[in-house]
Amino acid sequence: MTVTRTSTRSRPTENTRAGRLLVPLAIGVVAVATLVASMVLAGSAYEPPAPGLPDPGAGVGWGLPVVLLGGVVAGVLTCGWLLGAAFLDPQGAKGVVSPVGRADLVRAAWASAVWAVLAVAAFFLTLADILGVPLSQALSPDLVQTYAWELPQTQAYALVALVAVVVAVGAALTATVGTAAAWLLLALIGLATPSFAGHGSGLGDHALALTAGLAHVVASALWVGGLVALALHAWRRDPGMVRSARAFSRVAMVAVTVLALSGLANAYTRMDSPTELLTTDYGRLVLAKIVLLGVLLVLAARMRARILPGLEGPGGRLAFAKLALVEITLMAAAIGVAVAMSRTAFPRVEESLPSYAETLLGYPFPPEPTIARVALGWIFDPFFLTASLVAAGLYVYGVARLRARGDRWPWGRTVAWLLGIGTVIWSTSAGIAVYAPASFSMHMLQHMTLSMVSPILLVLGAPTTLALRAIRPAPPGQRGPREWIVWALHTPFTKFITHPLWVLFVYTVGLYGLYFTPMFATLMGTHLGHVLMQVHFLAAGYLFYWVVIGVDPTPRRLPHWARLLLLLASIVIHSFFAVPIMMSEVPLAVEWYGVVQPPWITDLVAETNVGGGIAWGFGEVPSLIVLVALSVQWARSDEREARRHDRKADRDGDADLKAYNAHLAALADRHERHERATAPRDNPGR
Repeated sequence: MTVTRTSTRSRPTENTRAGRLLVPLAIGVVAVATLVASMVLAGSAYEPPAPGLPDPGAGVGWGLPVVLLGGVVAGVLTCGWLLGAAFLDPQGAKGVVSPVGRADLVRAAWASAVWAVLAVAAFFLTLADILGVPLSQALSPDLVQTYAWELPQTQAYALVALVAVVVAVGAALTATVGTAAAWLLLALIGLATPSFAGHGSGLGDHALALTAGLAHVVASALWVGGLVALALHAWRRDPGMVRSARAFSRVAMVAVTVLALSGLANAYTRMDSPTELLTTDYGRLVLAKIVLLGVLLVLAARMRARILPGLEGPGGRLAFAKLALVEITLMAAAIGVAVAMSRTAFPRVEESLPSYAETLLGYPFPPEPTIARVALGWIFDPFFLTASLVAAGLYVYGVARLRARGDRWPWGRTVAWLLGIGTVIWSTSAGIAVYAPASFSMHMLQHMTLSMVSPILLVLGAPTTLALRAIRPAPPGQRGPREWIVWALHTPFTKFITHPLWVLFVYTVGLYGLYFTPMFATLMGTHLGHVLMQVHFLAAGYLFYWVVIGVDPTPRRLPHWARLLLLLASIVIHSFFAVPIMMSEVPLAVEWYGVVQPPWITDLVAETNVGGGIAWGFGEVPSLIVLVALSVQWARSDEREARRHDRKADRDGDADLKAYNAHLAALADRHERHERATAPRDNPGR
C-alpha cells in the first residue's frame, strides 16, 4: 500500500490570492451598495422623465454616479500609495525609494491609469447627463466639439484625465522620494478639480464652499489612501511598517481634524438650519456621513491607544490590519454617501441679487469707498485667513520652542513676520477686498500690498532659518520636516526659480502678460481665478525679496552688487509698467470692470489712470526702502569682513600681511636681479 503525502503549501497561497481579490471586491460592493441606497433614499436616483422630456437613459443615470465613485476611489488609492512612497516607507540612500516604496509607486501608477480611464468615462457620461441625450450621441465628435469644452464639469474631468495620465507615467518612472512627493501634490490637485466645478461653486458662500471642498478632498485622500497603503503593508509584513504606522498617526490626526471642520463648513454652505438634517433628504445624507465619521473616530482612537503601542509584539500587525480593514470598509461607505450627496439637491435656496453685476460679484454693491470703509471693513476669506493664522501660529510655536531650550531669536524678525501676516489678512479680508473686485484702483492697491509690502515683511521674518533651528533632526535613515526643507533648498527646481533672471521675470515682466492681455479679466471672472492671482502676487513678491534681501539661506547667494542691480532693474521695469496705465485712454479689463461697474464709478478711464498712479507711487516707496536697507547691508558686510580680518591679524600677528609683503619683496628682488642681468656692460676697448 502506497501512501501519498498531499502537499499543503499551495493552500495558503491560494487562500492569500483569494483574499487579495475578495477583500477589495467586498469593499467595492459596500461602496456601490451605499451609493445606490443613499441615492434611492434621497430621491436622487434615476427615474424615467415624463414623455417628451430629454432622457439620457438608465445607463447614464446609474452609470455616471458609479463611475464617479470609482474615479474617487482610484484617485484616493493613487494619493495613498504616493504618500507611502514619499513619506511613510523606509528610504534608501540619498532619497532613493526603498523596494517597498518602489512597489507603492507601481501600485500608484496602475491606480492612476484606472483613474484616467474613469475620468474619460465621466467626461462623456456627464456630457450626456447635462444635455439629456443617450451616451451614444454624447460620443459624437460634433457634439463633443460643440458643447463639451464649454461646460465646467466636462472641462474638469478632461483636466482630471490629463493629470491622471501624467501621474501614472511619472510614478512608473520615478525612483526618488522627492519626485514621488511632487506626483502626490499633482494627484491631490487632480482629485480636487471636480469640486471647483461642482454645485458648491455657485453658492453665495462660494469662497467658503470652495475652500472647504478643497480641504475636505485633500484630508480624506491622505487619511483614507494612507490607511489603505499601511493596511496592505501590514498584511504583507513589509519591513518598516511599524515606523510608517507611527509616522502616519500624526498625519491622520491633522487630516481628521481638517476633515471634520471642512465637513461642517460644507454643511453650513448648503443648509439653512440644523433642523434640515432631519427634515431634508440632503440633510439626512449629511447626518449619515457624520455618524460614519464618528464611528471612524472611535476606531481611530482605539487604534492609536491600543494597537499602535503593541504593533511590534506578536499579532500586532495582524490586529492592525484587521482594524484597518474595518475602517477602510466604513470609509468606502462614507465615500459612497459623499458621491450620492454630490448628486442630491441641497436645501439652501440662494436669494437673487438686484442686478447681474452684483450676481457676478457675489454680494451687493458696496457703498462709495472711504478711508474708514477700505481700512476697517471686513469680508471673510477662508483660504487666506486660515492659511495666515496657521502660518502665524507655527512661527510663534517655533520661537517659543527656541526660547524654551535657551536659544535666542531676534524680536525684530518676529514682529516683521506677524506684521507681514497682518498685511496679508488685511489685503484679503478687510474692506479693500470688498472693493477690489469692483474697482480697478482698489485692486491695484491690494496688488501692491500683496506683492511688495507683505513679502518684504515676511522675508525679514526669516521663516526658513527659524524652521531649521526649531525643528529637531529626524532619526538616521528617516526624513522629517527639517530634512525636507534642506532637500527643497537644494533641488534643481529651487535653483531654477531663484535665478536672478527668473525672479525678475516673474516679479515684473509677468505683469505685462497679465494686465495687458484678456487673462486679467478672465481670472477676475471666477473666485478661483481671483484667489490664484492673489497667490501669484504674494509668491512672486516673496521669491523676489527672498533673493534680494537674502536673510534666509538660498541656493544662490548673490553678491550685494548683483542684488542692487536686480532691485534697480525691477524699479525701472515696474515704472515702465505703471506709466502706460497712468496715461491710458481706454479702460483696462473693461470685459470685467465694465460689467461690474458700481454706481459710484462714473469714468472707467479715470479709474484706470488712478490705478496706474497707485502702481507707480505705491510701488516705488517699498523699493526705495529696500534699496536703502540693501545699501546698509552691503556696508555692514564690509565692516564685518574688515573686523574679521582684524581679529585674524591679532591672532596670528598679521601673518597674511607679512606674507604679502614678503611676496612683494621677493618680486622686487627678482625684478632687480633681472635688470642687472640684462643691463648692457661698458666696453673697455672703446
